[in-house]
Amino acid sequence: MFKCLKTRKRYDIKFYELNTNLELKESQFLLFLQDAATENAEINGFGPTFTMNNNLGWFLLKYRIELTQYPNGYPYIEIETEPRGASKCFAMRDFTLFNPKGEVIGRINSTWALIDMEIKTMLPVLKVADGFPAFEKRENDLVFNKVRVPDVFKYEKSFNVRFDDLDVNHHANNSNFIAWALEALPYDFRKNSSLRTLDMQFKKDIAINETVVSKVIIDERDTIHLLLNKSTDEELCLLKASWS
Repeated sequence: MFKCLKTRKRYDIKFYELNTNLELKESQFLLFLQDAATENAEINGFGPTFTMNNNLGWFLLKYRIELTQYPNGYPYIEIETEPRGASKCFAMRDFTLFNPKGEVIGRINSTWALIDMEIKTMLPVLKVADGFPAFEKRENDLVFNKVRVPDVFKYEKSFNVRFDDLDVNHHANNSNFIAWALEALPYDFRKNSSLRTLDMQFKKDIAINETVVSKVIIDERDTIHLLLNKSTDEELCLLKASWS
């Protein structure tokens, strides 16, 4: 029987996980979220044991991240996560971020799809995972803001997809997408900015030896990012971030 139990886990922040501002790297932050989600899903009966035994896979579709303070100078953070159930083809998950004093410094919601790994098709969660809880909306749910693609971008970089970028599903891990997106920003902007909010929409996977084109435009303290597959010109990921 599937469950919707909360779990909370401490993540010690290693020195090599920090950027030049002594802040947690954004890509590492997403890895923490992924780890918390994976462990919680396993406890609730729909984690790796369930998916691998049924040739299924969970794929992240969207993040909405709101931070009152980005992790800076903390020896550790704690992440609480809760599966919110599913609606049609989508499953929802929430996260709460705590500093060492136990204060809430961030909230995140996410949307996931359940994929048939053989035919690469999105499945109706409530039908395939019999007994999976149904999603119930709450008044304080975060709202994902749709990212609109600008006509013109200011900065651009390209990256080749490496073997080490791939995860167990043989696709580029979602932490690479934010690293590729933010790397196109100028050094001075990154050096003098801390992430506050992020809307991130994953649209397509990309395979090894392909090339990712990362484009970005800056509007005061907001940035809009587009990742493309160079060979197909397909959109891979859209991001909109606000910075302090």
